[in-house]
Amino acid sequence: MSAQPRMAIGRTVIALVLFSLSIAGVGAGPATNTDIPAPLSYKADWRWVKGAVFVPTKYVNEAQQWDEYDPVINDRELHYASVYGFNCVRVYLHYYIYLKKKDALLKDIEDFLTRADKYSIKTEFVFFDDCWNQPEAALLAPDYKYPAPIVGVHNSRWLVCPGEQVQKHYAENRDRLKAYIQDIVNAHRDDKRIAFWETYNEPNQSPETKQLLKDAYDWIHETGTTIPVTATGRGFAGEPYSDFKSWHEYGGYDYTGTPDSLNTECMNRREQTVPGIVEHFKDKTGFIVWEFGIGRDNCRFTWDENREHPRKDETPKPFHGFVYPDGHPWSVDDVKALLGAKGFANAPLFAVEYYKNANFAELAKKSVTPVIDFDLGTERGTGSPDASAGVPEENFSVRWTGTILPSASGTYTFYADGDNRVMLFVNSKLLLNKKTPGREEVAATIPLPGNQAAEIKIEYVHATGDPTLHVAWSGPGFDKKVLTPVKAASAP
Repeated sequence: MSAQPRMAIGRTVIALVLFSLSIAGVGAGPATNTDIPAPLSYKADWRWVKGAVFVPTKYVNEAQQWDEYDPVINDRELHYASVYGFNCVRVYLHYYIYLKKKDALLKDIEDFLTRADKYSIKTEFVFFDDCWNQPEAALLAPDYKYPAPIVGVHNSRWLVCPGEQVQKHYAENRDRLKAYIQDIVNAHRDDKRIAFWETYNEPNQSPETKQLLKDAYDWIHETGTTIPVTATGRGFAGEPYSDFKSWHEYGGYDYTGTPDSLNTECMNRREQTVPGIVEHFKDKTGFIVWEFGIGRDNCRFTWDENREHPRKDETPKPFHGFVYPDGHPWSVDDVKALLGAKGFANAPLFAVEYYKNANFAELAKKSVTPVIDFDLGTERGTGSPDASAGVPEENFSVRWTGTILPSASGTYTFYADGDNRVMLFVNSKLLLNKKTPGREEVAATIPLPGNQAAEIKIEYVHATGDPTLHVAWSGPGFDKKVLTPVKAASAP
C-alpha cells in the first residue's frame, strides 16, 4: 500500500464489551510459537505478471467492495483491465465482512473469479493488512452506511484488517480467524484462477502480527492447497512466512528482484510512472501496480495529503491509479507501455475527446476507452470524467469515435441510455438524437452489411446531476449488449 510509516488516522475506540459481543470467536488454545520460520520452498517464474490492485472505483475501501458487491461494475472494470493489458489483479478481503455475511462473501468471491477468468485475468487475494484506519464495530451492522471519502485525503477510508482489537484479544478470536482463512481457501484449494494467496499486506514487526502471520501461513497449508502463499517482505515481516519472496517497490527504480520473486506493489507518480515500471521490471520479474482504478478510495492524492494536510484542489497528476470510472486511462502512454506498439494499434478502443464546455469548443483531453458505459456521481474528483484534465462536473461534452464490425448482414439496433443530450452516428448518418434532459433510453435500427466495418461517432452533452451514458447494440445472432469497437478511429 505504501512504504510510508503507518498512519492510524481517526482510530475508533471500541468498547471491549461491545466488540466481544460482536466478533469474539470460540475459545482457542495457547498461541503457537512464532520463532520457527516457514521455509521459502516454492519456485516459480513470475515474469508473466502484469497486475494491478483492484478496487472498483465506486467504493471507498476494501470492506465496501465486498459488503456491497456489484457484479456489474466488477465485470465492467475487469473488462477495462483486460483490454489495457493487465493479466492479474490483487484483491483485498476483509475479516469483518466474513463475520457479517460469510455465505454471501463466499458466493461473491466465486462470482468475481468467474468474471476475472472470463477476461483471462488471474486473481490473488489478500487476507490481512496493517495499513490505515481501524475498523469500527458498527461495520458489522446490516444497515451500516459507508462514509464518503474525505476530500483531498489519500486512502481516506481504507481499513486495517483484522484490526488492533482483534489482535489484542487474539485467543478469543483465533478460531474464527482460522475459519475465515480456511473457508475461503478450502473453496478454492486447487483453483487455477488464483495465482497465489497473500496472508498479509505490509505486516509490521509486532509480536501480535508475527503470530497471525505464522498462524495464517499454517492454516492455509493445513488445507492442502496447491496454491503458493506469500506476505510482504523486504522491510516488512512477511518473508519468513512465505513460499516465495514478495516485496513493494516505491523508491524509484532501485530493486528488481528475481524471476522467482514478485513485486506486489509499486508505482507512485512522484517517483515512478507506468512506462517506467514496465521497463524497470521487463524480463526480470512481474509487478503489480497500486492501483487500477482512479476512484473513491482517493489514492489519486499523495501519502502526505492526509487528514492533517488535505489537498485543497484537485490533483492534475494522480499519485496512484491507471483508469477513470468511465474507462479512459489517465495517460495513453500507460496503455502503450503495457500493450506495446503493435498491441495498442490493434486494441479494441474508441478514441475519445473531452471538452470543458457543453458545445465541443474547449478541448481538455484526448484519450481512449474500451466502451461507453458509465455512471458517475457528483463527488469532487469522481463526478467529472477527468478532473485532472480540468473537465468540470457540470456542463461538459464528450465525443467518441471508433469502428465496429457487424458479424452478419441484417438489421441492427443501437441504444443510448443517457442523462442529457446524445447523438449517435453510423457511417456519418445521424441515427439517434436524444434532445431532452433527464435520463432516458432511446433506440433506432439500421441495416448493415456483414463483415464490413462501420464508423461510429457518439456525442454527449452533460448539464447537471449524475453523468450517465450507456451505449449498446443488438443484431443478428446476439441480444442487446454493450457496444464494443474493433479499433479506434483515430487514437492519440
